[in-house]
Amino acid sequence: MSSAAVALFLAGAPGLAMDLGEGSLGVSEDLEVRYFRAEEPLEGFEDQPNLLDYMEEVSRTNLLWLQGPWTIGAQVDQLALMLNRYYLDDVLIYEHEPVTTGLRSPIPDAYVTLEKLWVGRQTRWGDVQVGDGYVSFGRGLAVNLVRNTDIDLDTSLRGAQAGVSQGDWEITAAGGWTNQQQVQQDNPNYLLRPDRQTLVAGMRVDRFALGPTNVGVHSVAYRFAREATDIWEAPASLADPLDMVVAGGTLEWIGLGGMDWFVEGDVFHHFNSDLHGGDAPTLGSALYASTAAYLGVATVLVEAKRYEGTERVNTFSSLEGYEITSGPTLEYERVITEDSAAAVNSNDIAGGRVRVDLAIWEKITPILSVGVHRDNELGGLHFNRAPETIVHPVVGVEYFGDVIQCIANGGVRQDLRDDGYGADVLSHVDVAVDFPLGPWHGELIVDAQRFAWGDNVNQQSDFSESSTALGIRPSEAWTLVLYNDYSDNPLIPSEGNLSETQYGALELQAHLAEATTLKAFYGAYKAGIRCAGGQCRNLPGFEGGRLSLTTTF
Repeated sequence: MSSAAVALFLAGAPGLAMDLGEGSLGVSEDLEVRYFRAEEPLEGFEDQPNLLDYMEEVSRTNLLWLQGPWTIGAQVDQLALMLNRYYLDDVLIYEHEPVTTGLRSPIPDAYVTLEKLWVGRQTRWGDVQVGDGYVSFGRGLAVNLVRNTDIDLDTSLRGAQAGVSQGDWEITAAGGWTNQQQVQQDNPNYLLRPDRQTLVAGMRVDRFALGPTNVGVHSVAYRFAREATDIWEAPASLADPLDMVVAGGTLEWIGLGGMDWFVEGDVFHHFNSDLHGGDAPTLGSALYASTAAYLGVATVLVEAKRYEGTERVNTFSSLEGYEITSGPTLEYERVITEDSAAAVNSNDIAGGRVRVDLAIWEKITPILSVGVHRDNELGGLHFNRAPETIVHPVVGVEYFGDVIQCIANGGVRQDLRDDGYGADVLSHVDVAVDFPLGPWHGELIVDAQRFAWGDNVNQQSDFSESSTALGIRPSEAWTLVLYNDYSDNPLIPSEGNLSETQYGALELQAHLAEATTLKAFYGAYKAGIRCAGGQCRNLPGFEGGRLSLTTTF
């Protein structure tokens, strides 16, 4: 049997790794089956409240072949919808369709795709890879195409990349077209569409060990797709003019003055007025710096940033639901709201943050963090009519005892407006505790926020939100998790299953083997903004049931 036939045979296995001659093949599977409850019955059919309910099955299969210096990898994604159509007056009605025009589906109500494919080889000079890969330079200000599984994003660069290392020198080059993940593993799939494939080409050169200094320079060129194209049509864009070139560099000093230092600066050269809403293009710039000092019992981290016109690079990719670059935000990401998301994506913002960890006691570490930013941008995502000064102190404590572990944080974020029209104020607290529960083990995670708007042109209502998760683990093999969410935020598009504002759910987790977990979930959770690694995304709420099987190697 050929290796290709073996790979296809193993693709449906929950998880397997086996030797095949001199090489080895590893297979992992992530399978989700979800039952979606409709919030409202179909008008005129109130006697059939479940008419609009439907089911979704998603499978993600990863294969990795290793043999000597060679690596071959593939990811196959598959989607199937069930109970997603009905007859109304003898007419077939689709309530949910898996794909739009432009994506080929082998059978109705389903979609399968070879989402990622790559071949790599290691040499004595470095490594070369063709196919899907990931690239990030510096702190991600110039390019940051990486997996972000926390918010279900995976946009790779489909093309070629190489890394060469000789002594203290390292050169990285990459070029190709963005390949956005179509099938969502953790979120609903509806009307999947073809990619807008953005051309990306970049190079970075690093020189290490210049005394305590490391130096790097890089440049990235972009040509943004205005419409979806087939991968075979993408090379035609090579003849089109570039939209943007980003050039910059990094400096890193290790142990200089007893501290670690890092600085990155980038210049964004915009060539196309499309990035400025039709206005004449201008230069953008980004500067990020940090230093870490270890002063006895105190560890001090100081960060600063100045971003101007940098978010224009994400003008087209943000329409697709991801960002092609994302620098450090200096925000406390777990409490970002519709309001603070505007500052995260601002084209004219400067500020800094100081964090101090005090190892005063053996098991207890108090933490103090203070961030101050100046956001001058108006319009777009911003609700305010005047520039703001943002002040955000956060206090926290970490306790790692022999039996109980706890991490707690609380803070107040204020947007102080120049025109005096009030201030947006966010108060928040979050706690995570691991503790014994008789002979069992317990885990409790709680977070709560209260947001009060200032005066806006389009006035919004103040709101409160909270999330609670209580995990009870009687053994290593079994875990029961109870969830409760609350939100009276009128901007989120979800409604609770316990009441209009209350969401409840439970999940049973069975750890069947070292790398295999089966989860059964039923209930609902709220929609909202979630951020990770400088990227933010509006994630929908959910009501229904979910069964998942995950195996990783």
